[in-house]
Amino acid sequence: MSQPQLLFDFNQLQLLGNKALKIFRSHPVECFIALSIVACVGYVFRHALRAPAYPNVDGPPRKSFFSGVLPGHLFELLSPHNLAFHDQLQDKYGSVSKVYGDFGREDLYVSDPRFLHEVLVKSADIVFRHPQYFYDINTATFGPGDLHKGQRKTATFNLIARNMKKAIIKDLNGSQTKEIDILRWCSATALELIGQAGLGHTFGILEGSDSEYSHAIKSFLPAITKVGPFRVLFPIIFRIVPTRLRSKLVDWVPNPHLRELKKIVDVQDKQAELILNLKKEALKDKRTSNEMHDIMSVLLKANMEADEKDRLPEDQLLGQMNTLIFAGHETTSGALTRVLQLLGSNPSIQAQLRAELQEAPEELSYDELNALPYLDALCRETLRLFPPAPVLEREALKDWVVPLRYPMKGKDGSTITEIKVRKGTRIYVGLRQANRCKETWGQDADEFKPERWLTDLPSSVADAKTAGVYSSMMTFSAGPRACIGFKFSLLELKIVLSTLVKSFNFAPGTTEVTWLSCGTMVPYPAGTNDYIVEKKQPYMPLTVSVN
Repeated sequence: MSQPQLLFDFNQLQLLGNKALKIFRSHPVECFIALSIVACVGYVFRHALRAPAYPNVDGPPRKSFFSGVLPGHLFELLSPHNLAFHDQLQDKYGSVSKVYGDFGREDLYVSDPRFLHEVLVKSADIVFRHPQYFYDINTATFGPGDLHKGQRKTATFNLIARNMKKAIIKDLNGSQTKEIDILRWCSATALELIGQAGLGHTFGILEGSDSEYSHAIKSFLPAITKVGPFRVLFPIIFRIVPTRLRSKLVDWVPNPHLRELKKIVDVQDKQAELILNLKKEALKDKRTSNEMHDIMSVLLKANMEADEKDRLPEDQLLGQMNTLIFAGHETTSGALTRVLQLLGSNPSIQAQLRAELQEAPEELSYDELNALPYLDALCRETLRLFPPAPVLEREALKDWVVPLRYPMKGKDGSTITEIKVRKGTRIYVGLRQANRCKETWGQDADEFKPERWLTDLPSSVADAKTAGVYSSMMTFSAGPRACIGFKFSLLELKIVLSTLVKSFNFAPGTTEVTWLSCGTMVPYPAGTNDYIVEKKQPYMPLTVSVN
């Protein structure tokens, strides 16, 4: 009986494979570009040939092919100056609108509370998860690992807040009144707090130490935001480019933002490795190890005592350290800077807060701090109106029907009460827009009114059943992927404010600033466009007077 003939000559196939590998090794950049183009063209045609996903959902029109199909509305959604576009989506199209993603994909921008509950809580990780590029970028910049916890002890916080007060007095240089960059000290304080409470390490910035690492941390989010248009390529890079070539690939790409990000990541990794090695040495001493209670020390102790097969590898420990520093620093420094700016612009609110603090004990316990109603109201209102991160992203893993809290009118005039979400759709979660929704928060939702928290909120807030983990707002997200360190951030915010407002008076500075969206909101001098090319640094001038 004759042998069946094979369709392929495997020897020939192996020769072709070896030849292709040889070409890739000798011309990695050219091969990567060619494969990327093929993948992108295929992706475009795939979406072009499919029926529209949301023909009845209104939104801004598609643009021309090159400016509209390739990036879609990504530049408007994710650019540093994106808040006006977000406001337009909410004001013109309501709590759900259609936007175009990369290569013509139809996506959704959402602030409807019931839709957000489905995405972030009920079907989180099962149906809706972070887009793949998010995991790839996190691995490339932080390393593997995800850790962020809070603490209730206030001693460390009080000490660092007092050090911030001393640093500001030193910055005043003997003057009773002076304009200073308050962001500098807010950023340093946030980094020092997460350093001591999270890592058991002091960076010494409030005492005058200046380091390459502190500059790298401050520049990280602005740099990663500027590489946003390249994000569609990250999954391709991680699947076809060997690990050892990825770093070289960045050097070959003629883009200053990518090279700047690489420099920042290298500094970040070097510092994390240094701290980790110091902690491992300290933990070998039984006397000192018993006194180490910061988050990373607890993790390291447990890891060292675990069976060898259960121990976390060093790259995961480094990744968790980088994640902890980033998560505990960026949002808090931005929130603290924002509330000080608001106090400077609203002297009557500042005076009311100072009066409350002057009647309170000098050094507040955790419970005493949270019992101050106006301080609490100020923090809530600032975080509601100005969430540090205005938007999140999720991706649908399968087709799914999602109900709406607020029915909307379709393009054909019909009433829409639910939306059939197509697999692969990117969901842009409008945290800022959800917090400013007039149907939920009332007609004064866009106004800064701390006093709203001193009385009962409108019944519409409770009726909306907002999924947020904090005060019916979406600032810290919701569900299993919510910011579990939000109590840490709130504690820091309240302690620093209670220390500074009793000691100083804040007023607007002479230089106008604008808040740009860099992953989190960051203040820059007004008129800033490309802060990396223009070499602009984040900046918040306030006139500070000694009380």
